[in-house]
Amino acid sequence: MKIQTIKIKENITMIKYVIHSKKWRDRINGNTYHAARILNTQNNLMIAAPFQYGYGDQFIQSASEVMLENNWIKEKLKGIDFQEIHIIDQDDCKKKEVEKWGQS
Repeated sequence: MKIQTIKIKENITMIKYVIHSKKWRDRINGNTYHAARILNTQNNLMIAAPFQYGYGDQFIQSASEVMLENNWIKEKLKGIDFQEIHIIDQDDCKKKEVEKWGQS
């Protein structure tokens, strides 16, 4: 039996956080709302950014603020930080689903 050794590159970046957002669009008024859950893969803790107004990538700002409040990061997320973050962005959810998603 032959055993193979696999060399892992030293500069591989590990995923530190997973941000999973859910969005609901109020079609009558044209407003978009979101909530997000953030998983810290280093200690397996999860926090939530509550249901709030915001469209597009606004959920990343909301997640960043919650992460700051909980001392997971020292400053707001910026471009280079996204190498260590996996983002899941889920559109067209039901309002109740998004409201519940924002509760921890």
